[in-house]
Amino acid sequence: MTSSIARVATLAVALAALTACSGSDESPEATATPSASATPDPIEDSAACSFLTPAERQQLAGVAVDTVVSAAAVREGSGQCRWQESAALIQVTTLPAKEWAKSLPDVVTQLESSTDLTSEADKKDLARAKKLLSGAATFTDAEACEAFVTLAELGGEKKGTKTTVTSVPITETESGISAQTCTDGALTSIIYSVPELTLTNEIEKTATTILDAAQVRVAAASQG
Repeated sequence: MTSSIARVATLAVALAALTACSGSDESPEATATPSASATPDPIEDSAACSFLTPAERQQLAGVAVDTVVSAAAVREGSGQCRWQESAALIQVTTLPAKEWAKSLPDVVTQLESSTDLTSEADKKDLARAKKLLSGAATFTDAEACEAFVTLAELGGEKKGTKTTVTSVPITETESGISAQTCTDGALTSIIYSVPELTLTNEIEKTATTILDAAQVRVAAASQG
């Protein structure tokens, strides 16, 4: 696989997760840019606010991030909580995997629009993605998680990987970290941003560990 389709597939997974989670067509810039002027709108009763502990949020951002603010509307059966301080934002979202899958046709569009997918390996991987996602609108939760794994593999992850951690643009000069996992029929995403954030192996490991812990709480909440 060449680097071109790997980049596109990796970004497609991250952006598809963000779009499905926000329940809108807003870009990461619109949904995740920290703003000191944001008006707090406490929603501490949201179940999703229990999916990340204060210690985990501080571990992600390097500072305490405890102010809950209103977030974009989410799809039915989903949960979302957003914490924001003057220079830091953290958002956790979970939704049924089959609902996330409804955003996957856009992934094919992104892959097809890439101008440098010209090698035979690229074309083969693109054909694989198109076949995989042709029935995304009617996927079961299990089928959606299988598609997540395959897209992650197209993005260069190891075979069977169920978690991805990706750097995503927040502003023209700042990046955020987007981590997603799809297990037991639930797609859960964490995105966070602080100034001068750069994806490193250590940050990837931390984000993965915290996301795994959040997913355990998601499963427990769905059973409760």
